[in-house]
Amino acid sequence: MKSVEEKVLLFIAGEKLIEQNDKILVGFSGGADSVFLLSFLKKFQKKFSLTLVAIHLNHSLRGEEADADESFCRKFCADLNIPIVINKKNVKAFAKKNKLSLEEAGREIRYKLFAEVAAKENCTKIATAHHQSDNTETLLLNLMKGSGLRGAAGIPSKRGNIIRPLLGITKDEIVSYLKNKKILFQNDSSNKENDFQRNYIRNIIVKNLKAEINPKLDEKLFNFSSAVKGVLDFVDGILEEHFKLIQFDKKTGCKIPLSLFEGKHIHFQKEIIADALIRIPKLEVTAHSINKVLELPGKKVGSKTELARGCFALRDRNFIIISKIKKETFPQVFIEKNQVKTILGMKLSVHEVSKNNIRVTPQKDVEFLSADSLHFPLFIRKWRQGDTFFPFGLSKLKKISEFLTDLKLSSEEKANQLLLLNKSEIVWVIKRRLDNRYAVSTNTKKIMKVRCK
Repeated sequence: MKSVEEKVLLFIAGEKLIEQNDKILVGFSGGADSVFLLSFLKKFQKKFSLTLVAIHLNHSLRGEEADADESFCRKFCADLNIPIVINKKNVKAFAKKNKLSLEEAGREIRYKLFAEVAAKENCTKIATAHHQSDNTETLLLNLMKGSGLRGAAGIPSKRGNIIRPLLGITKDEIVSYLKNKKILFQNDSSNKENDFQRNYIRNIIVKNLKAEINPKLDEKLFNFSSAVKGVLDFVDGILEEHFKLIQFDKKTGCKIPLSLFEGKHIHFQKEIIADALIRIPKLEVTAHSINKVLELPGKKVGSKTELARGCFALRDRNFIIISKIKKETFPQVFIEKNQVKTILGMKLSVHEVSKNNIRVTPQKDVEFLSADSLHFPLFIRKWRQGDTFFPFGLSKLKKISEFLTDLKLSSEEKANQLLLLNKSEIVWVIKRRLDNRYAVSTNTKKIMKVRCK
């Protein structure tokens, strides 16, 4: 029978989690799991030629108990001669501000802090103390939320520079090891409360499943997760070339080409969507959200469906766009004669010219217009539902929404379309079409040249 240390070493080797001369930032709460992890890495520091740095986050949730955890961590690291970074955050305030649960807020703050400190300390890896029992809870939570195969894969042993060396052992093995070695650790009293979803899963559901069905539940579900991950790795290998066609932007979201849905098997389409959604920060991937996106290719251009966490999916002309919902912050911008204004990265200028200087060109960023009835300042804003104008060359009134649709613009181009206005009248659908009422004629006395580059 392998010892706990041997099991961890074999898992690290099998998953290729640690390399020689790694500098590892270790998430250290002072609880049993992180105490085991830090003690283990310290014991085998020479074997791997490691440099270790610990990081402790005080969540400001448990008052004196949290402060006691912080003091314990300082002393523990001092005894092991391991440098430690201590940080304190108001998780409750962050959760309220961002409409997150305390669990979600704590996780978001932790990983952001870990990434910042790892970069500052030039660490090659970030190690967290997740183990098989954590994987059981995560797997059950994911399945109950309908997250599909990717949720059934549980906690990954490695994601980017984050490693989880303890996924090969259980919580009971960790606690037993520490007690046998007489290594002290802190107990978080909030773990006994069943107010949090994960605590309820751990203290009620998992406890009963182990007692009534299988005491080796953690090991069996971890094996199941590993099998699912193997299948997903195989599927991802087949779909890799298709995944490359998805355009990702860390700040805004992603674009999935509609070609990836045409004539493809339903499960192929679902995997494409799941791969896109899983990369959107803070977006929970569920069967419901995948199915909502799956409906869009069959809908008309402009169709939109709201996902969780302030994200939406949009049926564009050639893409399904998954993006964060943006609050409208574009104000009205006023512009005087002979002035230049910068708007959305473009420079708009208005200058008076003589008839001799008019040059008819195919350029869409320049227009000459009659200034006889202009009242300065003119102003620029985004188009709105209900806006109408008389397109140049036509005598009929047309809705801006219909005009932009006829141009077959992308949803993003359509949403960001700017207008130049004279009081309440549209003068120019910028870089698209002049209003017929402001076209230069033989009777025009004053002419303005407008340019937007």
